[in-house]
Amino acid sequence: MKSNLFKQKHELWLEILFGSFSVKDEELYGILYDFSMIEYRHIVWLGGDLSESKSEFDYDRDQINIEYKDNFELFNHLISSLESVKYDDSVMFERFKTDEDYFIQKLKLLLEDEKNNHPITAFDRSKKLENHELNQKQLDALILFLFEESYKEYELIMIYTYSQFFTDSKLLYSIFSDLIYESHFHLKSFARMMSKMGLLALPRVLAKRVYQFDDLEKFLVDGIKEEEGAKELCIKLANDIDNETLSPFFNFINFQESYHIALMKKALKHIKEKR
Repeated sequence: MKSNLFKQKHELWLEILFGSFSVKDEELYGILYDFSMIEYRHIVWLGGDLSESKSEFDYDRDQINIEYKDNFELFNHLISSLESVKYDDSVMFERFKTDEDYFIQKLKLLLEDEKNNHPITAFDRSKKLENHELNQKQLDALILFLFEESYKEYELIMIYTYSQFFTDSKLLYSIFSDLIYESHFHLKSFARMMSKMGLLALPRVLAKRVYQFDDLEKFLVDGIKEEEGAKELCIKLANDIDNETLSPFFNFINFQESYHIALMKKALKHIKEKR
């Protein structure tokens, strides 16, 4: 069933995405991250197909292991996961298969060169950020922020993606696309920082009520309040850390959140006018 395939593709996307976050080498990270974004596109296309056929599907997933001792163990696991996905005959599934055949080929090539194998330290709980000296209070504030915001960004990606499946408004679809793109960037930024601190963790499973809601207007109103709260957290963290490189980064995120609020208000205005 396609709904089971959707679940498997969701899990595969997360395995590749968080696998990319876990590797130190920037080039290898970039290769895996690109693969993950293609897998995300697969989810979008498959979810759209399921919604058009009025088939039920959700974001439930089985337990996923993302912790591996080195790059080669990760690559071998990803190859196994990619090879386990089976597709029926269709134009869309042929695209999925050829994409993943290439991923497998590339990963096998990487395995041929021992220079690509490095220990993975993304889970060692070192709680140290290279080239940054933080006291315990600053460190605690940063860690709390990263855990809360990385989950929030994953949640927003999934909510706005799900909302896209069921909207016939071009404006709303466009706004959701912008917000999804921004959340991908924020998730990547926060998760890479968590990885460098040995604190990388998979976001918890989303409850169905979080994304299968009937009142989009209420969701946007609540979402605006949440974004305003995120802005305050960014400002506070930037001030508390008082670091010449970290503080500007969190101020940068704060200013991006301001535009997210503007986009959400635009979507809210559109919905009210369509009543």
